[in-house]
Amino acid sequence: MSDWNIRRTGLRGVLALVVCLSAWASAGAEEGAAEGFFRGQVVRLVVGYAPGGGYDTLARLLAPWIERRTGATVVVDNRPGGGGLVALSQVYRAEPDGLTLMLVNGPGAALAQLLELEGARFDILRAPWLARVSAEPSVVMLSGQSPFKDLAGLSSTAEPVKWSAGGKADAIADTAACFSEALGLGAEIIIGYKGSKEAALAAMRGEVDGIVTSDRSALKYARGGNLVPLAVLDRERSPLFPDLPTLFEAVELSDGQAWWIDFRARMARTGRALLTTPGTPADRVAYLAGMLDGILSDPAFAEEASAKGFGLDPAGPETLAELVAGTIGALEGERLVQVRHVLLEKYYR
Repeated sequence: MSDWNIRRTGLRGVLALVVCLSAWASAGAEEGAAEGFFRGQVVRLVVGYAPGGGYDTLARLLAPWIERRTGATVVVDNRPGGGGLVALSQVYRAEPDGLTLMLVNGPGAALAQLLELEGARFDILRAPWLARVSAEPSVVMLSGQSPFKDLAGLSSTAEPVKWSAGGKADAIADTAACFSEALGLGAEIIIGYKGSKEAALAAMRGEVDGIVTSDRSALKYARGGNLVPLAVLDRERSPLFPDLPTLFEAVELSDGQAWWIDFRARMARTGRALLTTPGTPADRVAYLAGMLDGILSDPAFAEEASAKGFGLDPAGPETLAELVAGTIGALEGERLVQVRHVLLEKYYR
């Protein structure tokens, strides 16, 4: 069976993470040697999407900062295909020297592995995570043309609630599925739209009742009142919507209902993150993680990122490893079967 099959590698991956974290902690004394290694080298910063998008823009924002701090030449390497899965599979099997980094869609990678999607030829439980750049909680939005106007209306209707999305496990459809499962909705997810913008336009036109999207996208879509935000799918409010309640504040959820929201929210917190190839020497991993922490905590970089429309929410490798191990690494047996059914089958006609 393949090395990226969770059912066979989950426990092994979690144990490997513990070993890696211990190694990273003890590698601080060797950072000087690692720093010398990177000086004068060429580092590839891989992006799994075409030039011009958000991941590409963020990578090109990071590149000169990494160059200044490492003394390396940083080349942004766009490798579009499979929603970033092709590039991640290649980085996973690259030379384990620390010279290949990737700005990865953390939730997308985790879901692809969890659902065993075609092209997911990696095991992110074994990947050396370096830093999270940002994370965006999800917001439930309803169309101004929908007959449903609030959470009470969604919960009480016998009619199917229709959501728009691009494809299964695109961070829109799967989050809508988790939300629908938590509230026990008779929902239907309509896929085939080309990205979040087209899915949002479908909701604005009244083709569907609503959309579940990131808080940053929700902020744009809420302008003009065509889409109305209802709740944040997390236990903490979004800084972009300080007055918008979380779902936990808006309705009373049982433990079983809350599980679906917590599960998807923890996965969302992996965010836009940087990782490198498994097998990379621990001292180089520690050096890269420390270097990136310095960049992401620099007010000047935060100012540059804000000017480009990016809000930062940095986190270190330990936090990322714990999030991954606590979500996909912890799923097994009947729960794993149930999650795959809900995310891939239940809400599609």
